[in-house]
Amino acid sequence: MDFARKAKWTFFVVTTLFSLVQPLSTNHTSINDTAIEMIHVGLILDAQSWVGKIVDSCISMAISDFYSRNCHYQTKLVVHTRDSGGDPLLLLSQALVLLENFKLDAIIVAENSAGVKILAELGSRVKIPIISLFAAGLSLSSFEYPHLIQIGEDESSRAKAIAAIVEAFSWRSAILIYEDNDSARPILSSVTGFRLDQHVALLTSSTDEEIVEQLVKLMSLQMTVYVVHMSPILASRLFLNAKQLGMMTQGYAWITTDMITNFMNSMDPSVFESMQGVVGFKPHIPASKELRRFAIRWRNKNLNENKDLEEMEMNVYGIWSYDMVWAVATAAERVMTRHPPVLHQETRLNMNFTTIRSSESGLVLMDEILQSRFKGVSGGFQLTNGRLIPKEIEIVNVFKGDRIIGYWNPENGIASIMKEENHTETNSTSSSKLEGVIWPGGTMNIPKGWSLRGKRLRIGVPVTNQFRELISVVHDPQTNDIIVTGFCVDVFKEAVQSLGYEVHYDFIPFEDANGRMAGSYDDLILQVYRKNYDAVVGDITIISHRFAYVDFTLPFTDLGIGVVVPKINNDIWVFLKPLCGDLWITVAAFFIFTGVVIWFIERPINEEFQGSPSEQIGMIFWYSFSTLVFSHEKPLSNLSKFVVIIWMFVVLIITSSYTATLASMLTVKQIQLSSRDNDAWVSSDISNFTFETRRRRTNHSPEEYADALRRGSKNGGVSSIIDEIPNLKVFLAKYPSDYTMIKSKAITGGFGFVFPKRSPLVQDISSAIMRLREEKRLEMMENKWFNSESSFTTLDPESNPNRLNIHSFGGLFLVTGISSISALGVCLFQKRQSIKIHLNRSLDSLKGYFNVKIIGRQKERS
Repeated sequence: MDFARKAKWTFFVVTTLFSLVQPLSTNHTSINDTAIEMIHVGLILDAQSWVGKIVDSCISMAISDFYSRNCHYQTKLVVHTRDSGGDPLLLLSQALVLLENFKLDAIIVAENSAGVKILAELGSRVKIPIISLFAAGLSLSSFEYPHLIQIGEDESSRAKAIAAIVEAFSWRSAILIYEDNDSARPILSSVTGFRLDQHVALLTSSTDEEIVEQLVKLMSLQMTVYVVHMSPILASRLFLNAKQLGMMTQGYAWITTDMITNFMNSMDPSVFESMQGVVGFKPHIPASKELRRFAIRWRNKNLNENKDLEEMEMNVYGIWSYDMVWAVATAAERVMTRHPPVLHQETRLNMNFTTIRSSESGLVLMDEILQSRFKGVSGGFQLTNGRLIPKEIEIVNVFKGDRIIGYWNPENGIASIMKEENHTETNSTSSSKLEGVIWPGGTMNIPKGWSLRGKRLRIGVPVTNQFRELISVVHDPQTNDIIVTGFCVDVFKEAVQSLGYEVHYDFIPFEDANGRMAGSYDDLILQVYRKNYDAVVGDITIISHRFAYVDFTLPFTDLGIGVVVPKINNDIWVFLKPLCGDLWITVAAFFIFTGVVIWFIERPINEEFQGSPSEQIGMIFWYSFSTLVFSHEKPLSNLSKFVVIIWMFVVLIITSSYTATLASMLTVKQIQLSSRDNDAWVSSDISNFTFETRRRRTNHSPEEYADALRRGSKNGGVSSIIDEIPNLKVFLAKYPSDYTMIKSKAITGGFGFVFPKRSPLVQDISSAIMRLREEKRLEMMENKWFNSESSFTTLDPESNPNRLNIHSFGGLFLVTGISSISALGVCLFQKRQSIKIHLNRSLDSLKGYFNVKIIGRQKERS
């Protein structure tokens, strides 16, 4: 049944009840001056509710204040109040009674019920403004209901504010608990910016048993962040039952919308006590002298006239209703001034069994209200698309009262209560902007947003036992215990241990009655999807199609697949290829030159360099070439030591470069030879990828790989193995000298741990894996299980390492040449000086000899 048919049926039922309705005729204005034009306004509220009493008293004050200040106006509002008792059907009935008895210019509704929507439809028919003091959701748009004026947040703003809080505290998702009616239901389609794990709808008529049943279901889930959007009456029962179930304790987080928070002060003390730790939203009314004076006058008036309001406090609906009456009264005066004939015109509309009256001024009055601009007690009054929306929302924390911890607005997001701090950021979602929040349980520790609630996780593990270094399941026949070991298990245990909170778990082998794997890896993953396991740990490849059923953590191994081939070499002269011919000649020449220099320096003082000419020539060659293996004789001269040190440095650089280039050439040769043969084994885990000419192998182990590669493709084996890189690392750790990995491609996501969709553990375990990788602990575990610290390099089979030529080492030869020549020069200089000194001494000796002879002869003559 569409809305029009529903409305007609409702009107038919309501008009039959007119004889049962006893109108509560209360006029807030006594009119004695017949020269003043009366503007009749209907007011429908729940006279027994706290908010109804406050709105009624504030509207009375507004009329009194407005006309005492504007006593010269030609119009006066006459407010006709009716009690709906909170019943949507009676709300419409009272509206029809008012329209039948008075020529109404507008109707003010102080209720947030489904009846407002029908009343908005009625306003469109009779062409008068319908002013709702409660925003009734997105469905009542100004385009669909042009005669409707609403006050308060729309669902979009509510949803954005909630999303800002969820993001500020780094919660991944939340659970929405809402009242299943037209007022609260629209928020479900408005939620953006965060993920709703689940939503629960409660009826106004729900019993406590039904509420408890829904809460118990929520307790079985891992999420502990709840967003509550419902009427205060239903919310009171919800929080009382939540406290009894222990859901208002440490670890939980509750967020309430303004539908609840605006009525916090009217709630029973037991309800308020059960809401300790709740974070809520409510419209922000800027503090001002006008607001303070108004609140004081309202309090004094109620103490004298209405004892029922003694314990009540002014709330936002009373403030808004006060400003709205000023807007209507001002608009009515402008209509009188600009369009006086319109106020005296009246139309009658037949609806089923009754005739209703309305003023022709309704359309003009609506336009004037929409154009109203003034500063009221609530701040700047201005309607946008038929709605008065607060410019800022208070974020409050309920703890022995409700205290403001921050603000939120669409432009800047979360803002601090210290206004000067809010000019540096826009669209902020940081919790640092908020004052300290006291959460349920009286703690200031921010809830994680989820909890395992002491549950022991059932962790499924594969039972392949082929790559035992990765995952191994052993049954102890004596104790009947299941021992699960391997690299994957160690990574999982280290990650869980670093979480900062306890996670209890048991490893459950995925096996049949015979102790064999009970299916494929996809079957194992589906056990998590079917909730038979809480997670899977093992050599599980991250592949895109598996994300439809489960979530993966970040990979804890290398990504992709690799190709392993045997090491081969067919060229007996390959050892000469790393160096070009000119470099070989230069190296040989410098070996001889260096040997000659050392021989020249050492021969006079070192017996090892003396002997026959053939022995000395042999010594020259032996000494220079022995520096290749650093087994040369220790020289005696410091000049020789200097030359040898420089030359050994040159030899070290040349031999290292030679070794690296030769290794690259041998590897490239291997790739070039192996790439000609496409006959390879492909692991079944990656068989969905394109390997047209390869043979797929379901059961594999390192021993099977080695046997197949050893036999080769011509003898029933294969020429290469294509598998996940972690598997190949295990294989190469066992056979490092016979095989090598020649290339890899990142076409798979590596190994990851499996969890159910939206599991909060995924992000925490992923973060722990990243920490293990950054701290090198993951690498240490790889070295422990794979017995290898080597790294694998992807090589292009089309590439060919460049041969080393003389230009690559020109600087080295220049250094060693200059060093040797310098040492040789110094040696020659020293020998020349030594010869000169020896000659001088010989001359001195001869002179002394001759002098003695001469003196002797002279003595003989005398």
